[in-house]
Amino acid sequence: GSGLQRTFHGRGLLLMQDGVPVNLTDGSFDFQTIEPLAANHVEVLRGANAWRYGATNLGGAINFVSPTGKTAAPVSARYEGGSFGYHRLYGSAGQSLGDWDGFLSFSRSEQDGYREHAQQENQRIFANLGGRVTDTVSTRFYLTHVDTDSVLPGNITKAQLRADPRQANASAVAGDYQRDFILNRVGNITMLSLNGGHSLELSSFYSEKSLFHPIFQVLDVDTEDAGVRLTHRWANDAGWRWSVGVEALEGRNSDERFVNMGGDRGQRVNALGQSASSLNAFAELEVPVVERWALIGGLAWLRHKR
Repeated sequence: GSGLQRTFHGRGLLLMQDGVPVNLTDGSFDFQTIEPLAANHVEVLRGANAWRYGATNLGGAINFVSPTGKTAAPVSARYEGGSFGYHRLYGSAGQSLGDWDGFLSFSRSEQDGYREHAQQENQRIFANLGGRVTDTVSTRFYLTHVDTDSVLPGNITKAQLRADPRQANASAVAGDYQRDFILNRVGNITMLSLNGGHSLELSSFYSEKSLFHPIFQVLDVDTEDAGVRLTHRWANDAGWRWSVGVEALEGRNSDERFVNMGGDRGQRVNALGQSASSLNAFAELEVPVVERWALIGGLAWLRHKR
């Protein structure tokens, strides 16, 4: 798709975990929030193909589908090591308890980086617990904890690159440029199965994120985001399918800025209160035409406030 940006603050994509948005209300996302090893599989929906999840951006969507206690191995462990101080440890456990099951994973990674002043360290904990409440109702709860620290080497000129490709930008070293954040997130997906191929899906989440970001100034940002989505789905044996839904998101930032004193807070120079809200409605209809071909149409309406 288009409109993509993937540096340390991504935009232009809808990033999801089991169909629930990981994006903040303003549309931005952090890929560090996701542990790819703690995924059963990944769905990539380019451009307008992401309408089925209510995506209103041009870049499409990436959906990380989680293992459960029924699909994951009872115990799993993995270690990786490589150049430039790279280490990665991952462990997980899954357990099925009749109609209910649970999954838990932990990962830790660190690296010195090829360039100077480019160290990274990440810890992630992910868990889900779910099962069948009645014959027609099922639910699953999700918990995510991320603690990530990144030291930033900054940009260098082409001449500096040719002279020493491992050097860092002098200002980045003097200011000890970093991007560190802690994120905690809880979510739930509850599904009601109805007759005739119909179903209702209610998904919700709440997240807290604390960002410490010394760059040209020290940015100290606390963020709260919450969202809820209700989707009606239908499909029949002939291949007809539709999904119709509505989604509401709300987010607030407390953004304080300080003089950068070698990576520490100096005098406060600004304090910002920021808010974002989003209300989206979406629909998609798939009509089979001939074998392996279908006509797909979609509509989306959105209202964003900043």
